Amino acid sequence: APAAKTKPWLITPTLSADPKLGANVGGLIAYLKKLDAESTPSMTGLTVSYSDTDSMTGALFSQLYWKADTRRLSLLAVGAEINNEYDDFLGTGQRVETQDNVHTFGFRYLQQLRPGGWFVGLQGINTNYTVGADGLLDGALNQIGLSGFDAAGLGLVFQHDTMDNQRDPSIGHLHTLHNFAYREGLGGEASFDVGFADFRWYRSLERFEIGGSGRSPVIAIQLKGRFTADAPLSGYSSVNLPGYTVGNYLSRHYSHVLMDARIPLTAKLGLVAFGGVGCQFGEDIAGRDLDCGDATFPSIGVGVSYMLKAEASVLIRLEIAKGKSDNEALYLRFGHSF
Repeated sequence: APAAKTKPWLITPTLSADPKLGANVGGLIAYLKKLDAESTPSMTGLTVSYSDTDSMTGALFSQLYWKADTRRLSLLAVGAEINNEYDDFLGTGQRVETQDNVHTFGFRYLQQLRPGGWFVGLQGINTNYTVGADGLLDGALNQIGLSGFDAAGLGLVFQHDTMDNQRDPSIGHLHTLHNFAYREGLGGEASFDVGFADFRWYRSLERFEIGGSGRSPVIAIQLKGRFTADAPLSGYSSVNLPGYTVGNYLSRHYSHVLMDARIPLTAKLGLVAFGGVGCQFGEDIAGRDLDCGDATFPSIGVGVSYMLKAEASVLIRLEIAKGKSDNEALYLRFGHSF
C-alpha cells in the first residue's frame, strides 16, 4: 500500500497569562513544505491573539530552508494594538496602564560560509517599537509595553550550527553572534547599537530512554547576552526569562543562563522543566548603576510538550513559570524557547 501523504497544514491554539496582558488567547495556522529533500521543512504562517485588556496582535512569518539547509531565510511582519496593565511597572511597585500601536518588519538571511555548520548572514528590522523588537527575529512574538519610537537597523550574523535538528535538537550546539546598527539614515529617529551573544548546547541522555517513546531525555543550556551602546531608554535591554514580562525591567545590558530538561514519555508526549537566572548591569532607566549582584532574576517552571508533526519536529509546550516577587506566567507555546 502507498505511504500516507503528509498533511502540510498545521493549526494550533496559543495561550499566555501574565501580570501585563492578562489572559491572552489566540491561534496559529501554518503551511509546511520541504523545498528540497535534504532540507528542514520550511514553514509559512499566520498567528493572531487577543487579550482581556482588548489587545490584539497579528503576525505573518516564514522560516525557509533550501539547498540542504545551507540557505536560510526568516521573514516577519507584525501589527498590534496593545493595552498594557502593569501590576509592577519597571519594579517601581506602581500600577501603570499604557497603549501602543506596534508595527514591525524584519528579516534574517544566512548562508553557509564553509562546511561544518559555519554561517554568515545579514539581518534588518524596521519598527515603531524598539524594546524587545530584535528578539522577534528568533521567531518569538514578544508583546511589549514601554513607549517606543521609529527605529530601523541592519546587522551582521555569525553562526556555528552543529544541531541535529532545527526545531527539536537533541545533540550539538548553536552559537550566534549578531548585531543591529540602528541609524537615522535608515529612516529611524535615533542612532545606536545593540550586540547579542547567544550560545546554546544540547545533549541527549541516551542511557535514560524512558518506556517505548523511542526518544531520550535532552538537556539544553542557553547563555545569552544583550549589550547596548548609546541607546535611548526604549532601546535598553529587558529581562527575558520565562515568568517575566518583556519590557518590565530595563537596563543598558542584560544576560542570563537558562537550563531546559525535555523528558519524553511517549512518542509524542513529554515533560519539560526549566530553571535559570538573569542579571542586569549598566545603568537602568532611572540612571542607577547596576551590577549582577544588585539585580538578579531567578526563573523556574514545569510543563508538558506535545509533538504535533514529528516529520517536521513541530511541537507545542504548555508550561507555568515563576520568577521573583509577583512575576509568574502560564504559556501554551509554539516550539521550544531555544
